[in-house]
Amino acid sequence: MNKLGKKLVAAGICICMAAASLTGCGNVNADATVATLDGEKVPFGIANFMLRYNQAQMQSSYGSMFGEDMWNTDLMGSGTPYGTTFKTQMMDSLEEMLILEKHMADYDITVTDEEKAKIESSAKQFMEENSEETIEELTASQETVSRVLTLYTINNKMKKAIEAKADTNVSDDEAAQKTVSYVLFSTADTTDADGTTKSLTDDEKKALKDNAQKVLDAVKGGKEMDAAVKELDEEKTASTASYGTDNGTLPDEVKTAADKLKDGETADSIIETDSGYYVVQMKSTFDKEATETQKQTIINQRKSDKYEEVYTAWKEKAEFKVEDKVWGKINFTDKVSVKQTETEAQSNTTEAGSEGTTEAAGSEKSSEAVSGKTTEAGSEAATTEAATTEAATTEAATTEAATTEAVTTEAATTEAAE
Repeated sequence: MNKLGKKLVAAGICICMAAASLTGCGNVNADATVATLDGEKVPFGIANFMLRYNQAQMQSSYGSMFGEDMWNTDLMGSGTPYGTTFKTQMMDSLEEMLILEKHMADYDITVTDEEKAKIESSAKQFMEENSEETIEELTASQETVSRVLTLYTINNKMKKAIEAKADTNVSDDEAAQKTVSYVLFSTADTTDADGTTKSLTDDEKKALKDNAQKVLDAVKGGKEMDAAVKELDEEKTASTASYGTDNGTLPDEVKTAADKLKDGETADSIIETDSGYYVVQMKSTFDKEATETQKQTIINQRKSDKYEEVYTAWKEKAEFKVEDKVWGKINFTDKVSVKQTETEAQSNTTEAGSEGTTEAAGSEKSSEAVSGKTTEAGSEAATTEAATTEAATTEAATTEAATTEAVTTEAATTEAAE
């Protein structure tokens, strides 16, 4: 967990909802059973509040990328609207938090009196500063908001405790990284604007190989690789890559050739691969900075693996059942508007595997306090790749005790027309 003491450009989200724009959500009793865990009932109000809160975060992070209709769009290429996928992920997230709560004693985790006080204060402020209409549509209550924040708090503390059991000792040998400079003259197929795939002719490939040889000769003659490349193409530059025994994106042929080099040496010949022609120079046979980075990557993966190992075992023993008739009444016809505000936030970040991304949106639980009239989402989108694959995982800036920036929604009937 890294201590943050920086300005976060947090998304201040106003979820503008009119009763007419919501179908189903307001028609379900907040106390209706939406799921059960080992026979214990889970009220609809908690699941709905969590869903709408995370919906606001997602809309803030990805609304401009995918548009207002993102919830009805098949972003995953699975034939399913993203809203349906998101609902499934959020229910999985709720299941995870409830299971973690059941095992608090296993790791001596408690919610402190100070944390409870902050949670109750935030929930009270939320109820005081939002309209009755918004509270009704979000199935919110003092108890519901407090309960959700408590679950977020427990989730963060449990993840930290579980990940703390991972082995963090990584030797230099295990993480050792070499760094090379290289130039690639690509022979890969290209795709035109109309979708037509074009392959290079033998003559075009020969021309590229000749250029690679010119760069190699220049570098062997003492010229810097970048300078040698720019003599052929002003827009082309040399690249740098680090790799180790079990990591790196370079082709095996390149790694094999590079492994024979000492610091500063250049491979005697062009390296031919399926992707093109490489000219390679060894920068460092032991890159200390890259090695330290790889150590952290290994540690993060071990933490993630430890958490998954423990949680999966618990999940397999638990009996979680969703009441589809109740959960199915939620849809995504809500109108969401986003207002950007800059805030100062001091928090801890809970990252899956401490650095990685998670498969389900909301798996990186945010424990932001609920109050005020803006949603300080504090969410750093894990990656844009996550947005287009596994539902845009959010890395929410969080605290252990739900002490970060406030979250809220505000009804605005003027949005109904939109």
